[in-house]
Amino acid sequence: MSFDNNLEGYNIVKNMWFQYWNPSINNFSTKVPCHESRDGKFSCWTMGVVLHAIGESCMVYKDLTLPIVEPTVRACLNYRNPKNGGYSVLYHGGPNSGDDDINYDDADHLLRGMLVCYEATGNKEYLELSKELMRFLMGGLKEHESFKVTGMKWHISRKYMSTISNCVSATCAMKLIPYSSNEDEKRQLYEYAKVCMNFIFTKMFDPNDNLIWDGVAYDSEVIDKQKYSYNTGNTITALCLLYKYDHNNEWAEKAKKLAEAATHRGRTLYDRDYDDWSKRFWHGPSYFIQLLIEGLADYLETFDETAPQSTKDCCKQEILRHLSYFRKYCYDPQDGGYYTSFDIFKIDEKTYKRYKEEFKGHKKFDPCAQDRVGGSNDTPIKDRPMSKSLMGAASAARIFFQGARVFPKMDPVDV
Repeated sequence: MSFDNNLEGYNIVKNMWFQYWNPSINNFSTKVPCHESRDGKFSCWTMGVVLHAIGESCMVYKDLTLPIVEPTVRACLNYRNPKNGGYSVLYHGGPNSGDDDINYDDADHLLRGMLVCYEATGNKEYLELSKELMRFLMGGLKEHESFKVTGMKWHISRKYMSTISNCVSATCAMKLIPYSSNEDEKRQLYEYAKVCMNFIFTKMFDPNDNLIWDGVAYDSEVIDKQKYSYNTGNTITALCLLYKYDHNNEWAEKAKKLAEAATHRGRTLYDRDYDDWSKRFWHGPSYFIQLLIEGLADYLETFDETAPQSTKDCCKQEILRHLSYFRKYCYDPQDGGYYTSFDIFKIDEKTYKRYKEEFKGHKKFDPCAQDRVGGSNDTPIKDRPMSKSLMGAASAARIFFQGARVFPKMDPVDV
């Protein structure tokens, strides 16, 4: 049965709007505690993913989505700090009222979403807001005190230098080059993106499996060697943009290594607790997975004529498998929403039963706090009610919009 991935993305955005948009405050809110919400309001990171999902919906279904683009952009401005042009982690209640608790990667995600909204609508204010955010980001470079390698900080006043702030910053810079007014500005964006990539491949790249570590404090030599799908995924996106700009085969080779590692079921991004490799899928939350699917779609688009056929086949196969898996196990037919966790032994008892029967899994039921109400109270997670989230909805929409770049319509595979 053919399944329209763009249409599913739009339906998720539509349902997300009606469920979470609060016209009395002209912003998104919830009465039910859920992931990335504080006091009924959502984090800046969530808003960036929401903005991106709505912008992508507008690219495909402009007439249907256009009315909700402008109010979403206005809602994001509630996080803006007028002193520096950054956006605060938490909602403060009014335009330009943000404080100094500002993450650079939050600004990255907002910039990307804002730029998609500009591309979908032609509203030049969104482009100017994107450029303002880029100026803020370019002030976040820092030389590591021991490694003597320059890269992006994660937060304006904390010491961590994260992969995500580097790879998404590089992506933002390269996406803005076509809209830059002069050659000096283009050169600055290009050089900035290369600095970010140099930090990742000098200090965050693991040559043992060709995947990306998470980050390091700039006054420490202890690298956080966690490997998250969104770090690898968005690094692929940045490499693709760099290659399109300068056609340097160095970027092509790096992107190939990452794409092959990200689709290798014997490596870290997969749940490898199954001897049967057909049962192995990416683990983690949907808001990480959406950026990996995007990275693989970018790879296929950029290197369609030059990548090895085996690499392209693996990318296509894994995108199709994970779209099918997400729809089959993480979809809730009662409300048309999607749970956040790709780890199906963490969702609910019903899905856990399927995990035991269909995957022959041996893990204990381990409910995920991101799909439960009341993540900050003392109630055991297993006793908390199930809950969808705005972050989960926006991420699900992006998974289908990005998957649709490779499979506009698909016959879901049996997983």
